[in-house]
Amino acid sequence: MIILYILLVAYILAINFYAFLLVKGLRDRERQAELEQQGSPLLENSGNIPSKKPEEKGLGKLFITGALGGAITIYVCMFILKYKRSELLLMVLMPLLGVLNVYIFFMFFKSGFGFLLIR
Repeated sequence: MIILYILLVAYILAINFYAFLLVKGLRDRERQAELEQQGSPLLENSGNIPSKKPEEKGLGKLFITGALGGAITIYVCMFILKYKRSELLLMVLMPLLGVLNVYIFFMFFKSGFGFLLIR
């Protein structure tokens, strides 16, 4: 039974660490794209060549990661890293997913995983 608790804690830590890295990576990619569009002299390869890749918003990855358990981390990181705070869907859905995640994790710990085990 202890192994299930350890696995759940490891899962929670891993998904939240991934959520942090995802938000930071998306924010850095967005800032890099803005600097490339401005033709900033801070960039080594800054030319007037436009980026050929279409812009990826990464909202799908954020929603999936939030649904898997990283919603609170995503929501907090959006404020700390100042990333996409104007997205209405992120500002409304992430707190709701966060409450749902906390409830589900609490139920896992409280029930002792009894509903998962076949007796």
